[in-house]
Amino acid sequence: MLTFLSMQVTVTPWYYTAAYLPFSLLGGMTVITAAAFSYLSDVTNEQTRTMRMGFMEASMMAGALLGFLSSSYILEWLNVAATFLIATVLIALAIVYVIFCTEDSIILSSSNSTREKLCDLFSCERLRELSGTFFMRRSGYVREILWAIVLLTALTELAGGSGGVFYMFTRRKFGWDLKQFSYFQFTDVLILILGNVIGIPILKQLLHCSDTTVAIVSIASYIVDSLIMGFASSGWMLYLAISITVLKGTDGAALMTISSTILPAGDMAKFFTMALSLTAVVPLLSAPLFTYVYNSTIQYAPEIFNFVAAGFYGVGLLLML
Repeated sequence: MLTFLSMQVTVTPWYYTAAYLPFSLLGGMTVITAAAFSYLSDVTNEQTRTMRMGFMEASMMAGALLGFLSSSYILEWLNVAATFLIATVLIALAIVYVIFCTEDSIILSSSNSTREKLCDLFSCERLRELSGTFFMRRSGYVREILWAIVLLTALTELAGGSGGVFYMFTRRKFGWDLKQFSYFQFTDVLILILGNVIGIPILKQLLHCSDTTVAIVSIASYIVDSLIMGFASSGWMLYLAISITVLKGTDGAALMTISSTILPAGDMAKFFTMALSLTAVVPLLSAPLFTYVYNSTIQYAPEIFNFVAAGFYGVGLLLML
């Protein structure tokens, strides 16, 4: 609506912030992803759960990749308003699919009124239940394992902040333009999708690896990837790095499966929500950190930030081991 309006009159960019408020206040992608992981935990067994979660992550990456590639062409052929209109239609189709094609795995009680349900939703008791998932003492070091998973996810997110300066790095060291960098990003995401769709079934079904092993292999691949990029002296070495680290994106599915295995069914959605919410804060720290590192070393060694990222992944690998 704002883009259609802006075609007629001048609209200040701050109005677009208001458009994102409902989505943000209701949890955004954190809630959507937590709900999807929770649903998959309910409808899968321990043998297929990691693969199904890997497929889900691959589908999310494939959708993002398709949107990334098509949006510029849609904008060129049509206009900004048409781009947002197409996005709106796609979201509406997703809502219709959830309502009519997805059977809920939990049967909710219909005895309470709408007012009672809303009051229950915003009650402090719900917040205490969420936080209690992390702090409740459990047998078998479950509480410690859950915190380790959250910390590990936060470390990988922190190291992933290097992507914010990666284009500037490739432009300075290898003379890449935006088109060359876009091709590289496309290849990287495509390989990540293959890692989730093909790599996880090979590790789980053929090699019979545990979820912990899958996560360790993934994090080790991240370290190798960052080190090769740090030592790269030519652009083809970046393609070499992403080609031999095809399994670097498989840790998310493995860690979520570990969580669902050691938690009671009633606590899984709470854990996923809290864990994803905590890790969603990390990019607020990682972006300025890597920007500072890159700006501080740009004159003599612009590749240093890759080694910083490898260090964070290294801490995560030690945590897993």
